[in-house]
Amino acid sequence: MADSKETIKASFTAPTHKVVDGVQIDLTAEEVDAILDEWTDNEHARQVDEDANGYKSNRQAAYPALADQLDMQYWDSVNGTTIWKDHIAKVKSDNPKPS
Repeated sequence: MADSKETIKASFTAPTHKVVDGVQIDLTAEEVDAILDEWTDNEHARQVDEDANGYKSNRQAAYPALADQLDMQYWDSVNGTTIWKDHIAKVKSDNPKPS
């Protein structure tokens, strides 16, 4: 679940300066707030996306390579087993789609 924006913002270390044409310039309070707000919005959006779509990358990481899946399917058809189907069902149940 995505953290609150206040929690996210508090987790950042505020920048103190920027470099313009090789010269270090101190940031104003308004610039610091604007940067922190932008970082917070980006991180919050990333967390919301992870909540909604993270199961996809988790499933992709858990699935065997396509060549291995095809081999499983071949041997399932030869041996009358359901190893491939069972494996895919387990990946899906271990990484459910959010409702």
